Amino acid sequence: MKLKSIVSAAALLAVLGTAAPAWAQDDAFTPVTDEMLSAPADGDWLLWRRALDSWGYSPLEEINRDTVSDLTLAWGWSMEPGWQETAPIVYDGVMYLANPDGIAQALDAVTGDLLWEYRREMPEGFRPGMMSRGLAIYGDKVFFATPDAGLVALDAVTGQVVWETDVAGEGKTVTAAPVIADGKVIVGYMGCFGFVADKCGVAAFDTETGDEAWRTITVSDAPEGEDTWGGMPYVLRGGGDIWTSASYDPEADLVYIGSSQAKPWARVSRGQDDASLYTSSTLALDPETGEIEWFRQYIPGETNDMDEAFEHILVDIDGEPSYVNMGKLAILWRGNRETGEPYPAFDLGWQDQIDITDEGTFANYREGKIAELGEPITMCPSTTGFRSWRSLAYSPQTRAVYIPMSINCDTGMTYGEVEMVEGGGGNGQVGSTRAIHPDSPDNIGRFVAMSIDTGEVLWENPSRSPANTAMLTTAGGLVFGGDWDRHMYAWDEETGEVLWETRLPQAAQGYPIAYAVDGKQYVAVPVGVGGYSWSSSVPSQLTPEIKRPSSGNAVLVFALPDRG
Repeated sequence: MKLKSIVSAAALLAVLGTAAPAWAQDDAFTPVTDEMLSAPADGDWLLWRRALDSWGYSPLEEINRDTVSDLTLAWGWSMEPGWQETAPIVYDGVMYLANPDGIAQALDAVTGDLLWEYRREMPEGFRPGMMSRGLAIYGDKVFFATPDAGLVALDAVTGQVVWETDVAGEGKTVTAAPVIADGKVIVGYMGCFGFVADKCGVAAFDTETGDEAWRTITVSDAPEGEDTWGGMPYVLRGGGDIWTSASYDPEADLVYIGSSQAKPWARVSRGQDDASLYTSSTLALDPETGEIEWFRQYIPGETNDMDEAFEHILVDIDGEPSYVNMGKLAILWRGNRETGEPYPAFDLGWQDQIDITDEGTFANYREGKIAELGEPITMCPSTTGFRSWRSLAYSPQTRAVYIPMSINCDTGMTYGEVEMVEGGGGNGQVGSTRAIHPDSPDNIGRFVAMSIDTGEVLWENPSRSPANTAMLTTAGGLVFGGDWDRHMYAWDEETGEVLWETRLPQAAQGYPIAYAVDGKQYVAVPVGVGGYSWSSSVPSQLTPEIKRPSSGNAVLVFALPDRG
């Protein structure tokens, strides 16, 4: 068990003789159910992308095309320093917020007042300021996966620790928000840069006790001769990190999560060009056992760090239960979520590395895109990707996904030899040179609306600096997103017209959400710095004239003015 420090607002107020908030006194807390996670109340945002389908869509419409121009700041809350990519959740008027460095807070969602706080005592020598992308809520508990690969269940009303456990061992970390499925907390973990026997994977824990229910490792342990790792011993099979959150379909009873690339990144550094399962894949898991019911590997033997490890948006396509997802290459992959059968895919046309078949599967690498030792290659995108952790959002009104992008390339990507010994490993990268994309010489950022049915680009808005938030869609016909240059926008979801814009004190960074309390709608926008987003390297190299502060993590909450 890890040590911890708790600050409970209710307990502190009791000591001081001051009344605690009414909701903390009257036992009025209503436990969150499975049904709520599938279909939250309109004003709630219960998981990192609001609901189990990962749409990033709010059914609220008080803030709409006609009213959004009146948005104003309602309140703000400064967050702890460190790497910030948080996804707030809101339930019954309370915002739960993951901060860097293993800190979780509960805030009054109307005023921003602190209700309680949990501070984890991190292990000695652990890198300070490490991020957590969010929390989950279920029953009467808030679940916090901490950067040092711990998992803590907190009483939703008081913040007191109910139970805590380890997700993974030393050297591993968790960045993704947990998700709830079948009464279990599902969380993936990362830290598989080197050659060790303890691989990365996905683990499930009982929500009531914290007992481990199952663990699925993302690197195949098939023996030599039957494996897909070129005969490599198990200990020399690297990668398969999990660093985004799962989606869950209760009807199909499957959990969907993406695994990252093999390590070292390049085939030439790995010394083999086999598929290397189960890297760069979607895994469909049985929530009861963790068994892989089906998997889909997007680029067998991927060789340029082009992760396909991001969110899965669960939708119906042509009446069939389906999913869409998009990785660094900005190809919208589609498939049947019950069987994994691929559907035709849609390439936004910015990448220059692979070809895909008419059926929507990998065909081949293009000439010159598979590296040789020490020989630089040019590739678009760079290893930062055209998109990364910044999630797409889906609107059921337009049947489009809204994509935040960073359009850039690499003109000097070079890989080196990696010694294949236990305890060794690494990425194999020895050099890279970020570059402007030749088809977008003036703008790195792009916000794109794309039909999930046809692949048609409905609209796109360029920006000088990279898109730097997840996207948010609402029933008010709006799409929200922000950039590295401190702008936050609201667009008309159909036309892309900018209907509202504001300049923030720090770069928009994290997962915007919409929620309501007592019928009043709010939009919360995290701002901040750092993280596994390469959010500084691309703009600092390619748009050096754009500056942002070096600190200033916060959540800023906007609303319409009260009408007297």
